[in-house]
Amino acid sequence: ITDSNRPLLQLPQNKQNCDNMYGETYVFMSCTDSCLHSKCPLSQTPKITSCRDQFPQSFVNTYARDSTGDPYLSFVIRSHDSYHNDFFVCEKSKKCIPYSKVCDLVDDCGDLEDEAYCSNHFQCENEMHLIPKPHRCDGTFHCLDFSDECNEECSKQILDGLFLKV
Repeated sequence: ITDSNRPLLQLPQNKQNCDNMYGETYVFMSCTDSCLHSKCPLSQTPKITSCRDQFPQSFVNTYARDSTGDPYLSFVIRSHDSYHNDFFVCEKSKKCIPYSKVCDLVDDCGDLEDEAYCSNHFQCENEMHLIPKPHRCDGTFHCLDFSDECNEECSKQILDGLFLKV
């Protein structure tokens, strides 16, 4: 995909391990079924009532179709000379965030809703802290409750000689 302002985007031929991808890259790759073990974290196109108050000056009505094919009124945002609808809807907090803030290890919705369906992280057991998936069982404590290193999955590695670093 290309235009005069953006570089050419090439999709990989084979599915990729997306554990080290975050934000918009993770969303794009998982939603185009280009990841090995990741499903698309997006559930729906934002409806007209989803984010209207966040973007009062750039709001443009448009039509979309839900998963059953039924049409409903949605919106796009005008930014410079282009229109886009790349928003994740935080259902409980009723705010919209850009795709770049989904699956980025940061709780932008306030209840981890934007991270809930992402497979690129590990959530510490006793806290709402997320760490990159490759940091689990790497020999260094990243969770305050030590759950990233002290668990059944990591115990075999510890017993086989990997020393923990504090």
